[in-house]
Amino acid sequence: MSSDDEVAIQGMPESGDGGELVVPGQVGQGVVAVPPLWSNEDGSFRQVPEVPAPPPRKPPPLRNSSIAPWMLAQRQQEQVEVPQAGGAELMDPPDDYQPPSGMGTPRSDGYSRSVTSATHSIPYSVDSRPTIDINASSESGVTLSQLEEFLAVKKGMRLACGTLPFTFIIWITYFLVILNVGETEDAFNGSTLVKQSIMEAIAQKPIPGSKTNETRKFVFEEFQDAEDITWWTKTALLPVLNPSGTKMSGTQKIVGFARVTQIKGAPGECEDLTANQKIFYPGLCYAPLKEGALLSSFGPYQVDDAFEALAPPRTPGEFEAWLDAGRDMSIIESRVQNLIDHQWIDPVTQEVAMDALFVNIQLHTYSRVKIRIKIWREGLIEPVLTVRPIKAEVVTHWSHVFSNLCFVIVLFFQLSVFAQQGLREHGLGLIKLHLSDPWTWLDFFLILSAIVVISMGLTYQLNMSGFTDNVFAIGVIPEWDVLQAPAARKIQAILENREYREQVSDLFGRCDAVLQLADWIRLGSAWYAVAICLRFYRGFTGQPRTSVILQAVMYMTPLFAHYLIILGTVFGNFALSGYILFGEQVSSWSTFGDSVASLLKLLQGEFDYNELHNVAPISSMIWWWTFYLSIVIVLSKCLTAAVLQRFMEVRQALGEPGLGLPSQIASTLRNAWYSRSYEGTLKSVPDEDLLTMLSSDLDPAQVKKMMLMLRDRRLRNREDLAKAEKDTRVDVEFLVERGMDPVSAERLLDRCARWAGNIAMTTSATNKLMLLIAKQMNYITVEVERLQRKVRARIDRAAQSADRVDVKHAKCTSLAKRLRRAQKVPAGWTAHRDEAGRRYLRHEESGLTSWNLPRGLI
Repeated sequence: MSSDDEVAIQGMPESGDGGELVVPGQVGQGVVAVPPLWSNEDGSFRQVPEVPAPPPRKPPPLRNSSIAPWMLAQRQQEQVEVPQAGGAELMDPPDDYQPPSGMGTPRSDGYSRSVTSATHSIPYSVDSRPTIDINASSESGVTLSQLEEFLAVKKGMRLACGTLPFTFIIWITYFLVILNVGETEDAFNGSTLVKQSIMEAIAQKPIPGSKTNETRKFVFEEFQDAEDITWWTKTALLPVLNPSGTKMSGTQKIVGFARVTQIKGAPGECEDLTANQKIFYPGLCYAPLKEGALLSSFGPYQVDDAFEALAPPRTPGEFEAWLDAGRDMSIIESRVQNLIDHQWIDPVTQEVAMDALFVNIQLHTYSRVKIRIKIWREGLIEPVLTVRPIKAEVVTHWSHVFSNLCFVIVLFFQLSVFAQQGLREHGLGLIKLHLSDPWTWLDFFLILSAIVVISMGLTYQLNMSGFTDNVFAIGVIPEWDVLQAPAARKIQAILENREYREQVSDLFGRCDAVLQLADWIRLGSAWYAVAICLRFYRGFTGQPRTSVILQAVMYMTPLFAHYLIILGTVFGNFALSGYILFGEQVSSWSTFGDSVASLLKLLQGEFDYNELHNVAPISSMIWWWTFYLSIVIVLSKCLTAAVLQRFMEVRQALGEPGLGLPSQIASTLRNAWYSRSYEGTLKSVPDEDLLTMLSSDLDPAQVKKMMLMLRDRRLRNREDLAKAEKDTRVDVEFLVERGMDPVSAERLLDRCARWAGNIAMTTSATNKLMLLIAKQMNYITVEVERLQRKVRARIDRAAQSADRVDVKHAKCTSLAKRLRRAQKVPAGWTAHRDEAGRRYLRHEESGLTSWNLPRGLI
């Protein structure tokens, strides 16, 4: 090979540097030229084409609600005019996007429609949902929950207010029954006359040792010793008992005899006395009889049975004497004088009781007289007089029968309504909820107490009729007195008087039974009146403001229970300390019961401080100030603060619902006037049916609570906030689809909006802010979920593209390896370049040159 050929071979480019590979072919074959990579046809290097940059993304959607609407519209128009680069934009809602629902029928349908309508009504970016308006909840209508609560509250108010007329009818009939049947003025006047005559009767007792026959005058409450009792009986009580006397103007006549009983103790040596103590008190002690002990008769018991001890079952130590009222006064006085002479009442006597029965024939009333005289071992004599009036004829006029009949009819009607309501609730499957309602048990108590009172009234009437027959069947008194009867009539007089006394004793027992039954009737009647008052409270729950007060009182019941424990402990200890400090010298603090009563008066400011100061000046001052600071200042103020706090809690929980009474009356009148108009008479779905339709997916207990205005409107947790935030918007179309005419639907929504506007909880700025934040957070959550789906789709597409690039890269790598192997110079061949820098191959053994390898060598 010549030198020129060597220079040419040396100037040739190496494999892969952009030149053309020249391989000398075999003898007899042509030269094959293979263009190198990234080279043109003329052998020059080819420039790598530049990849155009992607077009810039459009600006993100506007999310600031403070931007002017015209600017939003202008930007929206500019974004529409910009040609899209192709493909779904990041902020475009995907095809599978659905607004959050899951609240049940009819909430899902209403919510989707409200979201769609709001999207098209507010100017906003085309690529995102509309902004949340802070006033949307109060200005753009009402929610489904508000409408349900409004209808439930109106239904509850209608039912509660509907009980008021019937409650008023019950009260009127009961008032007429009590006014007619329970009229006690005449009986009260008669018993008062008897009581005043006995209390004001003046007794006279001779003063022992007086040479001028002086006497001591005293009245019922001025007994000084045991002898005063018998002298008072002789000189003061007998003129009152005398049916022929001038006392009580002759209007009150005694029935039969008067009975006097006493209980004696057992005289004996004083126990547990030392020798020195016996020096001061050498006499006997008069202790009560021990269990099982008996007293023997004393005095002239063979002649006068008043001195004969009564056999069992009478109380041991009991003696009985009778005052034969109706006989000549000299006979009765001699009878009492015999008791005085033989000391029938002496220091051994523990207690004296006197019983009598008076009748007023004109008014047909009775007066049961009981006198109890307690003789204390301390020397105090405590007399107690009780006069109980009894009205013999309860039903005396046809109006009484009519009022009783009306009350019975009302009672049966109430019973039928109560039974029908229970059966209806049982049919609806709400019997447990019905039984848990306190007003149900109030009606049950009213019906039961009325039946009991009526039954006791009939029993009283029958017993009173039998008692009256026994009074008039008692007959005249026996002819002979036991003491004045001749010897031939002595046994007859004893038997006749004993029989007559047994009849009088039986009258006393019957009278006491009638009085006890009357007490039970009064007790039942009084509590029935209280129950009627509570039933009025049920009607008052139909007014929202009064309902809040009643619910606050019920809510404070545990507070009152715990407060009474503390107050009772402190109050009881102060009563005990007062009893210790002042009980020995102040009568109003002499017993623990009196101390409690006096402390209650002190709490009300009705007390005499000087009375306490005279007993213990320093101790009384410290005691009074301690009581004043601990109870009047601390405990009472704490109660006021706790009650106010609990009331504010109830008011906050209920949201201060509803209108005042004048506004409610005006609203009722407007509704009544509207119902008589043309629009009000149009056929439309009733409110109760609409409530049943809307609340089909709610718990009946929740609807019941809404009817009673017991719903807690506070947003206490995430669940409450989520329900309020996702609540369905209700419009006229929503109600028309459910059977209402457009006019009634629009009026109903307007009424509901005004009602919701009066609730402080739902219209407060705090509540609006919470709902706004919740809606924004829900919006952000939905947007984030949508962005996540979009990003995942983009990542999946990018991953697929990367996979395809990897496959292409692998193929290209394999092809490059093959090309690289093809560009390698075989053994025995060398690469050279010519003067022009072109690369060629030369076979060393044969000296052949070629621009590329011969085909047989590839």
